Amino acid sequence: MATAANTALWRALQPLRTTSSWLMTGAHPDDEWNGFLAWLAYGQGVRTIYACATRGEGGQNALGPERGALLGALRSREMELAAREIHLTLHWLGTGPANGLDDPIHDFGFAKSGDDTLHRWGRERLIDRLVHLIRAEQPDAISPTFLDVPGQHGHHQAVTRCTIEAAGRAADPACRTSHLPPWQVENRYLPAFSGGGGSYDDELPPPPETTRVDLGELCAPLHASWAQIGEISRSRHASQGMGRTLPPGPRPFPLHKLSGRPDRAVPMDHAVQALAHHADSLPLPDATQLRAAEAAIAEALGAWPATEAVLPAPQAAANALAAITPADPALARRLALKRRQLRHALSQAAPPDPSTTALSAFGTLRNGYDPFGELEPPHGPAPADTAEVTPSRIVRRLDSPTPIRISLSGVAIPPSWPVTARDGTTLHIAAPPGHSTLQAGTRTMSLATPHAGTVAIVQRETLRILRAPIAIDPATHVGVIAGDADNTIAWLHQLDIPAEPVTDETLATGDLARFTTLLIGVFGFGQRPALLRHRPRLIAWTEAGGTLVTLYHRPGDGWHDGTTPPRPLRIGHPSLRWRVTDPAAPVTPLAPDHPILTTPNRIGPDDWNGWVRERGLYFAAEWDSAYIPLLAMADPGEPLLMGALLTAEIGLGRHTHVALALHHQFDALVPGAFRLLANLVSKKALLF
Repeated sequence: MATAANTALWRALQPLRTTSSWLMTGAHPDDEWNGFLAWLAYGQGVRTIYACATRGEGGQNALGPERGALLGALRSREMELAAREIHLTLHWLGTGPANGLDDPIHDFGFAKSGDDTLHRWGRERLIDRLVHLIRAEQPDAISPTFLDVPGQHGHHQAVTRCTIEAAGRAADPACRTSHLPPWQVENRYLPAFSGGGGSYDDELPPPPETTRVDLGELCAPLHASWAQIGEISRSRHASQGMGRTLPPGPRPFPLHKLSGRPDRAVPMDHAVQALAHHADSLPLPDATQLRAAEAAIAEALGAWPATEAVLPAPQAAANALAAITPADPALARRLALKRRQLRHALSQAAPPDPSTTALSAFGTLRNGYDPFGELEPPHGPAPADTAEVTPSRIVRRLDSPTPIRISLSGVAIPPSWPVTARDGTTLHIAAPPGHSTLQAGTRTMSLATPHAGTVAIVQRETLRILRAPIAIDPATHVGVIAGDADNTIAWLHQLDIPAEPVTDETLATGDLARFTTLLIGVFGFGQRPALLRHRPRLIAWTEAGGTLVTLYHRPGDGWHDGTTPPRPLRIGHPSLRWRVTDPAAPVTPLAPDHPILTTPNRIGPDDWNGWVRERGLYFAAEWDSAYIPLLAMADPGEPLLMGALLTAEIGLGRHTHVALALHHQFDALVPGAFRLLANLVSKKALLF
């Protein structure tokens, strides 16, 4: 009967079967082919390695409002947890802002172009790091996870392009970007399938299939198929909503071989080498010792699941390998790895509690993860001040009666700060019109989640203030229906707009009439199922004169084109075609005198200045004739999109759908975003 202990032992024994390795490259945590990697590691005994370019700090967060560096810390930790499930060695190609460093190779947000991505990252920089990694790891096979084709994420295009280039340079003795000796990767693969889908839309067909593996095959010791094991690994990427429940059945996984001998049946099958394969290159008695180690490993594999019968064999193999000192550096490296793997197998006789070992609590500070021995010892963030400014981002209307009050703890008040009054740790700050930035030492930012434990980063503690001409409608009272990823209610409070959260109970039976406006936050229909259950009440409230505002949703966020919004409105799919990634893309008003663009703030060209990350995403592609498009915009060289901001009269009320990336602009204190928000929720905007 299988137990957790002897299942762990079985996992630990599989890499002893070969000395071969496969290097996979990707742009983000969660780009890896988890099911295929599980097949390689457990089904073939191949050591698997994943080189990830970024920490994922520019992605979305399905779990909460954390973005940027702290999200990068969480996704780094999730990547380690996913790697641990499938015995995957992990390397980071870029430290990125998640590590508090100004590394150009980081996740700056969505990109449509590989050229644009490499302009930001530095093509030679990425290739140089890949060359060094290839020479250090000496893989027998290499594969990027996506194709370098238009319609694919620009980060994916960039990594694929540079992986292919780096594999060639790594073998060239004339390439001296790395001090390590050249290494020829014999087997190079590309996906023989499109990476299109909900987000991407590959314009060119994939290369022809040359080999495949059925990931639907059952791994008997783990009681799951390779694909199912892969989904367990993918589920660790919880902030990205990854991991599916897969039914049994065939799951073909096709690949295209770029170079190397043709595969006989499955990928790299002719190149998988056991220890004894290297014996002919060794003199006696080393060759004899190597064959003895191979025999002991075979004995251990055959004795499983009887733990007590297994354990003497790995020790015998370790003893045999300890006596071998090969002259060939490449073989010496493989034998050193095999000794580490044997020590790991021996440790599974009494496996430690996985919740307290193996991974650092501060995953973002590590250079990588190795299931057979840490790439570096676990450690926490560097010592930091204990400065804490709350809130650290403040927006005020020029005529706001609300003073700027913050709490400062952990450090003395910097003498340069314009403090007008003090009450304990609460300070009153004077700020001129425009943007102000005040520094207060450094702070350790941490985030604790049930699935990933605690992650932390050290960053400068900075107070940023915006005072801008933002008019509000004093008659407005906003009810906010938000999920974990939306923080709009806090910004409404800072604008002196009355706002309160709407509970599920209020949605069901409470008094909605007290609100002039209901704002449904980002991902709201997906994260608040009560919205769909009580949609008839929302529609009736809107028809009676309410202002309904929905912020951007993905097609899978409980958004059903014909039934979720008050009138049919289809979100574009795949999303790459329905977003504007250039934050400086020109914006053309289509109805410049509409109240949403005039009341109480007239939205003009200056309001589109200073935007960050992107203009918007998940634009509407089609909509009912009741909706009026208010804006047109496009990335350079692409056709205009008009689904960023739509509004419709619904009975006596109004529904406005907003696909602009307002949440990023709020964080960056962009004045125009706050002026537009005030208009969106304004009761007066109904008067048209």
